[in-house]
Amino acid sequence: MDNSNYKYLFFVTKPYSFSILKPIQDSITESNSGTVKWFAASSAVNFSSPGDQLKSNGAVRDYDPDVVLVPGNIVPHYWPGLKVQVFHGLDEEVKGFYNITGFFDLYCTTGPIMTENYLKIAKQKKHFLVKETGWPKLDPVYKNEWSFSDQKDQLIKQYKLSPELPVILYAPTFPPKYTSAPDLLDSINKLKNCKYNWIIKFHSLMDESIRKRYKKLESNNFRVVDELNILPSMAGSDIMITDTSSVAYEFLSFDRPLITYKAIARRYKGINIQHPTDLSSAIERSLMNPDEFSTNRSRCLSEIHPYSDGHSSNRMLKVIETILTEGLHNELKQKPLNFLRKYQIRKIIARSEA
Repeated sequence: MDNSNYKYLFFVTKPYSFSILKPIQDSITESNSGTVKWFAASSAVNFSSPGDQLKSNGAVRDYDPDVVLVPGNIVPHYWPGLKVQVFHGLDEEVKGFYNITGFFDLYCTTGPIMTENYLKIAKQKKHFLVKETGWPKLDPVYKNEWSFSDQKDQLIKQYKLSPELPVILYAPTFPPKYTSAPDLLDSINKLKNCKYNWIIKFHSLMDESIRKRYKKLESNNFRVVDELNILPSMAGSDIMITDTSSVAYEFLSFDRPLITYKAIARRYKGINIQHPTDLSSAIERSLMNPDEFSTNRSRCLSEIHPYSDGHSSNRMLKVIETILTEGLHNELKQKPLNFLRKYQIRKIIARSEA
């Protein structure tokens, strides 16, 4: 089949996944190398897709995709097409990241550490392929779609912040065991009327009671925002504060100061504090010497995402084309039966069709 006739289906179950796959759609459109449809389910079902959307199993069967790209962990096994894992983040050290769900034919890894680990598993399982491509979500960053000064001005205008103050982005993770949001609330409250602008961006699954507590702090230079794509906010921020969230690794691509609270892995990527009372001094230290951890940030990126050309989407599409053209997926062993997960995905799709 001519690759210009390939039919791609993007399957998302989380609202933030749209921004992961959108650069791939852009690459397909720019190169006129196929057609794209979207299917949203679970917590993403009520959000508008950035393209034509399918809403039923029947519509998917009629479309008959050649490729299904997924930033989540599961995908309907009964849909046609090569099933491709794109990943929802760069945090490969989190528990369960290397659990193989048995749904995918191809894992498109983001960097050498992830590639090495998945290749070891693939050698044992023999029912999926592994190719290193980089992560499409970061393509716009490396294509300089957002300049720092322009995007900072945009954030200040959009959220009516103080133009003379630096912008701090706070983006904590949501699991109760790891989130910094409760611990840092008092310290952030004490700093909110100081010499900083604050943008608070919570994960879509953040506990609503925590969200409301931060919402009560809103003022002229303190905003809680609900944007699905965090990258534009990162692009205009002087500093980002987080914890174990994978957004820490996304922010590294901007080479700006990062502050983490009780990070678990790669603590060297920025200032890692253990006590809320250390937050103020960490902010001042970051503003005074923004390049202090620049070498560490580069080192970290070399391990998890060494691609800075903005062409991860193109690499992924090329890999997919090669696999389909050469029929490499036809040589894979049969996947595990996986009855429970298959039942779960059927329920997810059924609810999205209701």
